[in-house]
Amino acid sequence: MHPSFALLFLVNLHNEVLLLKRTNTPFCNQCYSLPGGKIEPGEPATKTIIREANNSIGITIDPNDLKFAHVMHRKCNEPEFFSCIFKADKWTGIAENKEPERHDDMKWFALDKLPENIVPAHLHAIKQIQQNKVYSEHGWDIYCNK
Repeated sequence: MHPSFALLFLVNLHNEVLLLKRTNTPFCNQCYSLPGGKIEPGEPATKTIIREANNSIGITIDPNDLKFAHVMHRKCNEPEFFSCIFKADKWTGIAENKEPERHDDMKWFALDKLPENIVPAHLHAIKQIQQNKVYSEHGWDIYCNK
């Protein structure tokens, strides 16, 4: 079975999205990405994103505050997989980089001024969410190697 991922589209009151810059990674090293991670066997995607939000950026999200935003069927150098993207309108705690060995920067970016060095599929997902599209496919017709 191929892994699937849960990602968090976290937007603050200034209409900025939180992104982490990947470091020491084999894929898209030094690119910004949405917080998230691999869905573990037997773990629902909602629990994954709650766990990852706490582990990666130190915030706590109540399951009732999670909203489904998008699902992307993705293929890029590895077996195909799905990324489930959730939004949270509320959370507790102040976001901070809890995994400096995996992310060497964390910033809030205006949705209309995203960095150039962003994981292409995550940029695609953000744009799809902004257009209220709940499903997309990415990487099926291109070769991704960053």
